[in-house]
Amino acid sequence: MNEARNIAKMMNPTEQKIGENTFYIYPLPAFTAANLSADVVSLLAPLVGGIAGALAAGSKDDGTGENKSLMDMDVSEAAPHIARAFSLLSADKTEQLLRNLLTNKNVVVKQEGSPDADYLTEDKCNEIFCGNVQNMFILAFHVIKVNYGDFFESIGSRSGSVKTAVMGLVSPGMAPLT
Repeated sequence: MNEARNIAKMMNPTEQKIGENTFYIYPLPAFTAANLSADVVSLLAPLVGGIAGALAAGSKDDGTGENKSLMDMDVSEAAPHIARAFSLLSADKTEQLLRNLLTNKNVVVKQEGSPDADYLTEDKCNEIFCGNVQNMFILAFHVIKVNYGDFFESIGSRSGSVKTAVMGLVSPGMAPLT
C-alpha cells in the first residue's frame, strides 16, 4: 500500500510554462534527490545571499495572510540571481548539476505546436535552450522548488528565517547570534 502511495507522489508532475514550452516536472526519487542535495545547497546559498533584500521584503505578509519565502519568489525577478548563483559553481559542477536536475527522466517537455511530449534529454536541451540558456537556469530553479522546497521552508521555520539560516551556512560568522 505504501509503495502505491510513493509511486503516486512520483507520478504527479508540476506544470511550468517557460518561453514557448510547457514542462512537466516530476519529483526525483528520494535517494537521487538526497545525493544531489549538497550541490543544491551550495547553489542556493549564494542565491539567497544575492537576493537577500528581495527575500526580506518577500517574507512579509503579501496581503493573502501568508508569508512568502524564497520558493514563492517570482522567477523573473530571481533569474539574474539564479544565473549568478550557477556562475559561482565551477563550470564542471554547474554542467553536472544541470544534467542531474534536468535530464534524469524527471522533466517532460511539450514544445509549442507539437502534439507529443518528450523526456528532456541532452539533445532536447540543446534544441530548446541553445541561444537561450537563461531559460535552462529558470527550469532548473523550478526543479529545485519541486524537489527541495520543503527543505528550505523547514530551515526557515526552525531558525526564524531562510535568509538567516542560509547566510549561516554561507558564512557562519555572518549569521546573527540569537
